Amino acid sequence: MPITPTLLDTALRIVRSHGLGFLATTDERGAPRVRLVQHLAVEDDATIWFATSPRSRKALDIGARPEVSYSVEDRRAVAYATLHARAEPVHSESESIARWDETLRPFFPAGPTGGDFVLVRLVPYRVEVLDFSAGVHPEPYGLVPAMSVLSGAGSGSPQAGKSKP
Repeated sequence: MPITPTLLDTALRIVRSHGLGFLATTDERGAPRVRLVQHLAVEDDATIWFATSPRSRKALDIGARPEVSYSVEDRRAVAYATLHARAEPVHSESESIARWDETLRPFFPAGPTGGDFVLVRLVPYRVEVLDFSAGVHPEPYGLVPAMSVLSGAGSGSPQAGKSKP
């Protein structure tokens, strides 16, 4: 299946319609760590924002090994989108205030400027999508996802590409 900007749009629809996804990092031994995170924003170029404590395992993993994957599932549609990205901690008070969401207060009682809050920006370089409801399922069904390689990390400009089984 040829890669088109429609694949990026499909991935964005999946991610935006679900507020939670699974972030995969690697620990100091190279072992995977996967946890559920709430994303705060998904930009048109597929950049994703979330918050964490700078003392969390995910923040420590990202600081040492910034290559991550972020996956969101849409079970009803039999669909998922995975963004392979470079994670970047953003230590900006103004950005933290602008992206703050009060639903985060139980996790960060002191708020966005309390010292235990850091934004993380995921800048994707590859997007993988499988969506049976939208007809995005290259043959053989389910064995090969549609994949779009983004030119310039986070640019949102898909290039032709095909995943390998």
